[in-house]
Amino acid sequence: MSLESLIRRLNTGESGQAAVESAIILPLFVFLLLGILQLGLMHQARLMTKYAAYKAVRAGAIHNAKKDAMEYAALAVMLPLVSEGRSGSEYIQPINNASDFRTKWNQPGVLGNRMADTGLPYVEIVTCGPTTAEANSGSAQEMDFDDPQVAAAADWRGNNRTKLRIQVTFNYRMPIPFANWVIFQAALNKEIPMLMRMGKPKGAASAFFAKYESAASRGAYVLPIRAAYTMRMQSNIYVSQLPSSNSCLTTNKF
Repeated sequence: MSLESLIRRLNTGESGQAAVESAIILPLFVFLLLGILQLGLMHQARLMTKYAAYKAVRAGAIHNAKKDAMEYAALAVMLPLVSEGRSGSEYIQPINNASDFRTKWNQPGVLGNRMADTGLPYVEIVTCGPTTAEANSGSAQEMDFDDPQVAAAADWRGNNRTKLRIQVTFNYRMPIPFANWVIFQAALNKEIPMLMRMGKPKGAASAFFAKYESAASRGAYVLPIRAAYTMRMQSNIYVSQLPSSNSCLTTNKF
């Protein structure tokens, strides 16, 4: 064998090795880039959800803890991140000015706070307190937000009577292809053996996961991002709107 043919054969072998290495590394590299981008967007959504919780509880504090007022206040904050499914991909309509905001806000799905393809709400508000037991107002239908007796209560439970406590859930639709599927499966621990999981969801928890799995089966990968906020009431609260228990204390979370 001549030296020239030997060199040619070695070069061919190195080219084949490089092709195999590229085939292995390239998908991982692409996922790394897409995953970093997706996690960055999720971090932005988490920060905005915290601000949305503040705006929602403030709206509730001045509007008698009305759920509709709180939902619309939170949705207005999260509107730049609201997306919709189009031809198998996610489309986020940008907002650059007041006209863009008005156009996006008046879309039927946004205005109704409901995703057209999954039925999930974009924003969910749960009132954590005060509960009807904390209000302890007898037959009264309203509770005075500036009652001096409440403000002077010695125990913290009595002082909580006029503190509005809420939990905001933003159902975030992940828009980055491939990375959304991997992150969603990791969040549900799909690929982790049952022996290594922290228990199997049952009852209400199982039903909670089911609605997100159903959305994923339609190609919409949605993960809930939650934040909570507390604010002293600045208007009278209607007792009929108060929950009987604190349903925010749940374990059916991602």
